[in-house]
Amino acid sequence: MAPMLGWLGGCASLTSTDTSREADELRESLTVIVSELKLHMRDDTYRFERAVGPDGGDVYAVALWKLDRLAVLRARPEGEWQNADYLIEFARGNALERLRRYDEASRAYARVEASGSVLGDAAAQRRQVVQRFALAAAPPEQPFAVPAEELDFISARIEQWRGLAFEFRDVPQESLAREEAEAWEVMRVDGLTRFVQREEATRACRALIETNRESKLFGEHLLRLGDLYADSARRERLEAHTNLSPLDAAKYDALLDQAFSAYELAAEAHQAAMRHEARARIDSLHSYHEEVRAHAP
Repeated sequence: MAPMLGWLGGCASLTSTDTSREADELRESLTVIVSELKLHMRDDTYRFERAVGPDGGDVYAVALWKLDRLAVLRARPEGEWQNADYLIEFARGNALERLRRYDEASRAYARVEASGSVLGDAAAQRRQVVQRFALAAAPPEQPFAVPAEELDFISARIEQWRGLAFEFRDVPQESLAREEAEAWEVMRVDGLTRFVQREEATRACRALIETNRESKLFGEHLLRLGDLYADSARRERLEAHTNLSPLDAAKYDALLDQAFSAYELAAEAHQAAMRHEARARIDSLHSYHEEVRAHAP
């Protein structure tokens, strides 16, 4: 982003077809949009919630919308682009990158790189990075034949994104890579749950929590762990109720205690919404347990 603000002054004399007033308005609009975007390009979106504008919209999505609008207003074919158009496209790449739309960001950077403009070298560097992110975000080549294939694919994605997070540590791309790795760890928990591997899902969720203690989603992971324990406790009770197996009271109590512990930790979160959700689950589980005790032989 560094060359962009200093380069804006040259936009006023781009073409004779631009009136002085139109050039001034374009330069002012670009200055505002690029300045606002630059403020948030180093935001740690892994640890903290994404910034929103006065209207509540994601700052990167809003910036992209404004840039697209400017491009439409200029209405120049790509072969006739001038400095301002390449500036708009470079900023679009920045916004798309932060929105995790890596393929689109790569194409935007490629257009600027091929232009021979002053932003060409910067665009080439960004494209090399974002192409690797796009590769890591690519969908599977074919549907999974068996659950094991899906779980292996998820594990490979986790390791791939963790590797990128380590490689790009202490630079803005680290937070994006950590967000992606975290999302795939959640997918692993979800996959194991769907495939009725409850104990493995619980272990995976505990690992998710251990590796993402700094995440803005830490409270959600605690709720997820509490749900897994609570569902396992309910399963123990249901199997006993249907005579599939006798109730293991010690196991049921242990599962219940672990569910309450996870929910109580989530209830200590800074976010009011998270505290409210955790308390609601504690109350719901407590009511269920009281009903179980009331019907116990």
